Parts: sequence; structure tokens; C-alpha cells
Amino acid sequence: MSSTPPDLDDIGPLVRTAPMPQPAVARGFVLGTRTWAFLLLLGVYVLPGLVGHEPWKQDETYIVEIVRNMLATGDAVVPRMAGETFMEKPPLFYWVAGALATLTSPVLPLHDGARLATGLFVLLACGAMAQCGRGWIDAQFGRTTVFVLLACFGLAAFSHLMLTDTALLAGVAVGMAGLPRWRTRPVASGLTIGTGVGIGFLAKGLLAPGVFGLTAILLPLCFARWRVRAYAHTVLVALLAALPWLTLWPAALWLRSPTLFNDWLWTNNIGRFVGFAVPALGAAHDAGFWTKNLWWITFPAAPLAFIALWRDRAQLASDERMQSAAVLAAVIFGVLVASASARDGYALPLLPPLSLLGARCALTLAPRVEAAWCVAARVLLGGIALALWLAWAVIMFSPEPLQPHALADLLPPHPDRHLDLARLACALAATAGAAWLMGFHRRRQAALQTWVTGIALCWVLLVALFMPWADEVKSYREVFGALRPALASGCVASYGLGESERAMLRYYDGVVTERLETRPASACTLILLEDPDGRLPHCSDSTTWQPVWNGARPGDRQEHLWLFRRAPGPATCTDR
Repeated sequence: MSSTPPDLDDIGPLVRTAPMPQPAVARGFVLGTRTWAFLLLLGVYVLPGLVGHEPWKQDETYIVEIVRNMLATGDAVVPRMAGETFMEKPPLFYWVAGALATLTSPVLPLHDGARLATGLFVLLACGAMAQCGRGWIDAQFGRTTVFVLLACFGLAAFSHLMLTDTALLAGVAVGMAGLPRWRTRPVASGLTIGTGVGIGFLAKGLLAPGVFGLTAILLPLCFARWRVRAYAHTVLVALLAALPWLTLWPAALWLRSPTLFNDWLWTNNIGRFVGFAVPALGAAHDAGFWTKNLWWITFPAAPLAFIALWRDRAQLASDERMQSAAVLAAVIFGVLVASASARDGYALPLLPPLSLLGARCALTLAPRVEAAWCVAARVLLGGIALALWLAWAVIMFSPEPLQPHALADLLPPHPDRHLDLARLACALAATAGAAWLMGFHRRRQAALQTWVTGIALCWVLLVALFMPWADEVKSYREVFGALRPALASGCVASYGLGESERAMLRYYDGVVTERLETRPASACTLILLEDPDGRLPHCSDSTTWQPVWNGARPGDRQEHLWLFRRAPGPATCTDR
């Protein structure tokens, strides 16, 4: 038997210049008996980092507190965080996270079990995109679509954190999976599309119904192929399939409290999008935000999609796959640009349609482009992996005290240099396996596979080598653990304390503060501030307040917590 390693054609495409056959495509990810390798790479990409660290700011902190409250109270209708209602999003992610946290509670802490929901939704998105590509072309094209999705920097950045946008990503992908069958099986197609719309709705609100509804209108307006009865049947079935998702939870919320329903629908959905909510909700949409950020979030899916659209523009009038993906991507992009609020993670729903478009280009790259991309992937991602190893070695074995000015936000002032052999073994194994897959042997392989392998390697190295240090910097456990003895008696007021800090104070110490922003008159004898200088608000007895504690996360120069105590008696505090 030959000792030559098996050809990477078994788990990745060997792209050659060839005309695009119809309806088949050029050679793709021919797995055959090597399906396990594809699944292994997918698992290495998704699973590391889902467990093993505390909740991190921003989203994880309030999500885990909402999940804890739902499990403690049994209230699955109204999300609550640190004693207050939190009507920003519907509760699908919280439900799934709570179920997984309960199932894994014998072995995992609540926050780790809840974070598995992100991995589940990412895997659902990958499976739906594989089915979508299979339905439009074949199984090889479906796997290529998944690899283009995994290749995006944006997915790598957000697919390991508790983030409701991952559930929206899954909803968009599931909805797209129903599109290929609309002519031949309109009922099955509509059921799948409606389910995807429903998942997206219960994940983030009106965005998914809005973009799919607008896409459903634009397709027959723009392309004659969609102006047939089968399409109308598909849309009708999709609407009926989505109705339970769109109505049951909102109806339960309305029956519970019309005020909360209005807060969710009018303020947190419409108001957040249009920008009339007072106070302003969500991250501000600064001029040029998407110009600065969208390129890296969607790379390389967006360039591949644009090349495919330009190169095959003559087929746009007849290719329903291109039509549906292009219109859906354009609608989602338009919504992102029009929204008054913008964050990097909001762009995740744009990745599935771009990946479907980009898969065609990824399969038919010219040999020179393919070779150049392979080299670029090895140099860029291999270089990042090498830099991570060097940085780890310097931190671990440097005889001099570290002064990591550039890494002050990522490393504690005095990092623990204990050598964890299990983490080191995982990092070495991942490096060796990735080096083999990325082509450090005689066989030729695919650029896309090399890129995805490199991204997975870099993430595994970050988790295996740097996660304990990053967790020490980003976690609130030590901060509120040190604060706990000072909170042993009396109620606690707070001023300027963000939602993440209030959520973690409740999660770790079981303390719900009386917010002076909403209740200026408080009888509490303790007040917790979030202020770099520890400046008290204007209180009627401000001269009697005495500092008793202050602290911050290691290396955090932006946030500092101060605890003050005063003598018992009424007091009124106003803004500074």
C-alpha cells in the first residue's frame, strides 16, 4: 500500500477552468467516503470556544441573565434581565439556550450550556445552505456553498458567542433552503420558507418577515419566470406556515401586557429601525459604518458573488438561483443601510445569499487565480498562526516582566504562566493537521479549503493558547466576587451601571440594584457607580457618602466600579 497521503480531492475541490455545465457544475467538494473529514473540519470550526469561559460583554452578559431568569421563574413569554423587562428581541434564542443549559447542567455551568445554542444555530445554517445548494444544483455544490459561508471572516468572528443574530442567520438559511423546489413542490417549498421566516422572526423580530416579504414581491416584478401559479402557491403556503411563528408569542405577550407588546413592536422594532425611539436604542449608525466594516464581514463571499454575477450576467434572466439570491442579498443590504442602528453582527443574514452566489465562482476559478488564492491563504493565515505561536511563547517564557501595551485589552497585567499540557496538545495537533490540509505535501488542493482550514486553525490556536488570559480580562466573575462581601447587608442603589454590569451583578451575586436613573429617591445605604473617577451624582446628602470598595476587570481602562455607603435615611439623587 502506498504511503502517499490521500488526495485532497476527497474533501475539497480541485478547481479547473471549465465551462459551466447545465444543470450540473464543475467539480466540487467530492467527499465520497471522506465525509467524515468534511464534518471534522466543520466541527473544529464551530465547536472550540463554545464552552470554557465566562459570559463576555456585550451580548453574552445580558443573554445569560435572561436565560437564568427564565429557568428560575418558568416565564418563557417576557424576557427579564436584572429585575427589568428586556423587550429588545423575541425569545427563541433564550428558549433554545435555556433548553441546552438544562440538558447539560450536570456537566456544564449555565453560561457554557447556553452558549451551545450558538453552535446549534450555526450548524443549522450550514445544513440548510448545504440543502439549498443541493436543491439548486447538486450535493457537491451544496457543500461548496457551506465552505464559502465558513470562509467569511464575519461568521468566524461571531459564531462562538451568545448572539441572537446567529439564530437569524439560521432562519435566513432555512428560508433559502426552500426556494429550489418552488416549481415542482410548492407546498414543501412554502413550508420550509415559512419555517425559516418564523425562526428569523422569533430570533430578531420583523427583519426576517420584512426581507423575505419584500423579496417575494420583487422577484416576479423583476423576472418573468416567477410570474406563474406555482410561485403564488408557494408564497401562500409560506405565509400560512409562518403564521404560527408570527402570532403565538406576540399574542401571548399582548395578553400578558399590551404595554410590553407596544414596547417590543413599536419601540424596539420599528423605532429602533427608523430611529425615533427615545431614548435612542441600539448602536448608532455612523456615516460610513458599513463601508468600513462590511468588506471584512463578507469576505470572501462578497467578491466571489460579484465575480459570479458579472461573469454569468447573461444567465441572470433565466437562472432562478442567481435571481433569488441576488434579490435577497440586495434587500438585506438595503435594510442594513437604511437602519438607524448598525452593528457588525447585523450583517450575518447577508452571508447566506452571498455564499450561494459565490459558490459558482469558487468552483470555476482559473488555475492561476486558484493558485494565487492558495498561496495567499497559506501566507496570510499561516502567518497569523505562526504569529500566535510566537506571541504565546513570548508571554509564557519571557524572563522579563511583560509590558504588552498593544495587548493591554487582551491580556491581564500578570498573566498566569502555568503550562496547560492538554491545551498545548490540542494546539499542536490542530497545527499539524492544518499544515497537512493546507498543502504542505506534494498534492494539489483547493484554495477555498485552504482558506477555511486556515481560519479554523487560527481560531483553535486562539482558544487553546489565549482563552484563559482573555477570559481573565473579559470576565466579571472576579470583580463581583471581590465586591460580594461589601454587599452583605442592605439594598443597593446604582447609577451609571450598564446593562452588562447589572446583569452580571445579578448572575454572580444575586443582587438587583435600584436604579437612580429611574428611581431618584432611594432608601438604600449603598450605591454602586460605574465611573472612571468615582464621581457621585447630586445627592441631597452627598457629604455623608463614604467609599468602601472599588474595582475593575484586569486591564480595563474604560470601566471602573465604585461602591459608597451612607448612614440610613431617605435621600434623593439626580443627574450630575
